[in-house]
Amino acid sequence: MPDALLLVRQIVLLALAIVCVYTDLSRNKIYNAVTLPALATGLILAILLDGAMAGHPHLIGSAIGILLGGGLLFLVHLAGGLGAGDVKLMAAVGALGGTWQFVVLALMYTALVGAAIAAGVLIWRGRFWRGLKDSARTLFTFRRSSRNDTPTITIPYGVAIGIGVLWAWLEMVV
Repeated sequence: MPDALLLVRQIVLLALAIVCVYTDLSRNKIYNAVTLPALATGLILAILLDGAMAGHPHLIGSAIGILLGGGLLFLVHLAGGLGAGDVKLMAAVGALGGTWQFVVLALMYTALVGAAIAAGVLIWRGRFWRGLKDSARTLFTFRRSSRNDTPTITIPYGVAIGIGVLWAWLEMVV
């Protein structure tokens, strides 16, 4: 039974990533109707996996994953760097990933993919150096640029999260 539950958790995690990549690309939105049930499913599966185990390692792993993944992206959200859907998506990934190690890998790969997407978009728009300068200022001062002469460029960070999760999943499984 635990093997079947672990498989279900993996399938839900990958389905979550795929659906959120699609909706972020097609509608520029990550839906609560996807992320919140996935988060709840991750917690329920952790409880079922623990059964009568002392210490509840799966539930604790999922809770730490939620706090780590969702918490770190929530700080970025507060600084104006991400949407709330991205935060909830990463919290759901934490619940389904089951370990803090998976969440750290997913966050690391997400950051790499997000940086590559951002660089590509800035190069495409002819604003690479200015975007790099604005990003560095934001990183070190925690304040966004006050320039109003050009529109803000956004990227579909749910795509970066989805690819980062897939990358981390491949590394953990293979």
